[in-house]
Amino acid sequence: MNQVTLFIIASISYLSINGYSINSETTSQFYDVKENKSHSTVTSEQKQVLQDTLNKFEQTISKGKFPDTKVWDSKAEKAWIDYRLFESDLRTDYDPDKYLDKTKAFLKDSTKILIVKLKGLQTLDEKGLLIKDIIQNENYYLALLEEFEKSELPPRSYLYFENKIRKVCLDQANGKFQTSLILNFVGLVAIGGLTFGFIKNKKVKSSVSILSKQEKKVNDLIIEGKTNKEIAGELFISVSTVKTHTTNIYNKLGVKNRKELQANN
Repeated sequence: MNQVTLFIIASISYLSINGYSINSETTSQFYDVKENKSHSTVTSEQKQVLQDTLNKFEQTISKGKFPDTKVWDSKAEKAWIDYRLFESDLRTDYDPDKYLDKTKAFLKDSTKILIVKLKGLQTLDEKGLLIKDIIQNENYYLALLEEFEKSELPPRSYLYFENKIRKVCLDQANGKFQTSLILNFVGLVAIGGLTFGFIKNKKVKSSVSILSKQEKKVNDLIIEGKTNKEIAGELFISVSTVKTHTTNIYNKLGVKNRKELQANN
């Protein structure tokens, strides 16, 4: 088996193993086994809970009273106001990519208050920028989910984004898995073709070894495209002798005519 065939087999094996591991690892990562609950459905009810949470926080700020928690305190109030000011300063004529970059940079570098990050995610979602960014920065959003889960935020408050992020990531993983399967199929077809050609070529070469010395000479000249008359002149034999050798060659190699003989070499 030649080096090209071996390379293709190794590549397809890698793709197969990698494709299946992507699918299995990602699937288990995106499902909460402990609660036996799938994180794949994004509902309007979850979106409303998010909105109610943000509204409640804004109302709390307006009243100036904060419960003794890390979610609702004076630091959160300042971060919220800073974000609101930042948001109002953003130019409405920014192209989407620039708007996305500036918002993410603020949320990542300027605030550690998760309730404000929720507000930022809501803004990106409303502008239709969130899904695109999840696809491009999957690890960032999965890490953000871990922050939410470890925080004092009520799980229902970020469930909308949790499900959305996990669904997008799972769709991406399944897409990679399907691509891997397609590559595997194409590769297997290629391997099959190469293997068939290799076996066929090997069979022809082994068959050539059963030809007599004179038949090999005639065989080589036929492959070169010589006519019976030209072969007879080159080997100093009669045309009828050339025909006899040619018939013997066809029978031994299992071909019917010159085209088949030339195609097999």
